[in-house]
Amino acid sequence: MPFVTDGDREMKAKILLFAIFALVGCQSLNDTRGNGEELTFISRNSVDEVSQCILVKWQNEKDIFGVPYGAFIQPFPDGKTVYVNGNYFIADVTSSGINKTTVKLYQLVSKDRWIKITNSCL
Repeated sequence: MPFVTDGDREMKAKILLFAIFALVGCQSLNDTRGNGEELTFISRNSVDEVSQCILVKWQNEKDIFGVPYGAFIQPFPDGKTVYVNGNYFIADVTSSGINKTTVKLYQLVSKDRWIKITNSCL
């Protein structure tokens, strides 16, 4: 009977989690928008101010392995989209009138801290 250490179990657990994240990581932005939980926020700050704030704060977040998610920004109709590797979290930041910016946050996995981070940029 082979000897199994806690390190072996830990490694197998990490490999399993990596495989799950790799499969979920195949989501496109539109898949996440269609399948994820959606929350809407309103701000008086500009699209640029809100999207840059979200980008910087999301770049500082780390996954369960301590690796930064990797946040990116790209153009979106009437605004910008901020998203992380794997498209687990997406924020569509759009202008919705004079001095009014709308943020739609999509999450594949509901995480209160991502809601708090996004809300802190409003």
